[in-house]
Amino acid sequence: MQIRIALCDDETSCHETIEKLLKDYKQTASLFSFGLSCFSSGRKLLDYIDENGTFDLYILDIIMPDMNGIRLGSALRERYDDGMIIYLTSSPDFAVESYNTDALHYLLKPVNGSRFSLCMDKALSRLNHLREKTVSIKTPCSTRIVPIHNILYAERVKRSICYYLNDGTTINSVSSCGTFLHAAAPLLAYSSFLAVGSSFVVNLYHVTEVTKSDMLLTGGYLVPVPRRTYETVKSKWADYWLDKGDIHVI
Repeated sequence: MQIRIALCDDETSCHETIEKLLKDYKQTASLFSFGLSCFSSGRKLLDYIDENGTFDLYILDIIMPDMNGIRLGSALRERYDDGMIIYLTSSPDFAVESYNTDALHYLLKPVNGSRFSLCMDKALSRLNHLREKTVSIKTPCSTRIVPIHNILYAERVKRSICYYLNDGTTINSVSSCGTFLHAAAPLLAYSSFLAVGSSFVVNLYHVTEVTKSDMLLTGGYLVPVPRRTYETVKSKWADYWLDKGDIHVI
């Protein structure tokens, strides 16, 4: 499996360090190959993505001129980019802010080889986990195989289901004579999905906030939360992230 990695740091010495650490790590991760692209500014990285597509993993320096790493991470999420983010910095002051962009990890400079390896282990484990899980969606024209991580939520629309994806597109299923929950069962088989009300199934991984009226998802999508289920929905969301062992501000 090839992993596409983007490194953005205004210090060329950091490019050399990360490249060496990645080469060393490759010796212990022989099943993977790595494609590393280096950028000296956030704007150059965004311009490249707009023209050539996204990366699997972003290693971003936080303290950079013009656009810092936190702003860059937010810009990636605003583009519906769900690539994993690892932050690098010489200051621990931005640790909490980094998790607002759903950062995978936070490494202090100078980067320690063993810590870098542990961080890469976590990234590859998550990537493997995400790529293995898919659902089959029957449409009027074909059958689509979609990674569940790409699905933000599913909504009942009359007798069919509309699937909203993290790239801004949608997939409409064929009509079904059964119930919505029965049709959505392949999603609900995964712990990351939760039925919300009678018309929605939401991927908790992409939920950034739960209020008494809505769930806010990556990309600015809103899913209504029935008032009577608010406490249950919020608790399920919190439990999901606790089970994953990731840090989220609730």
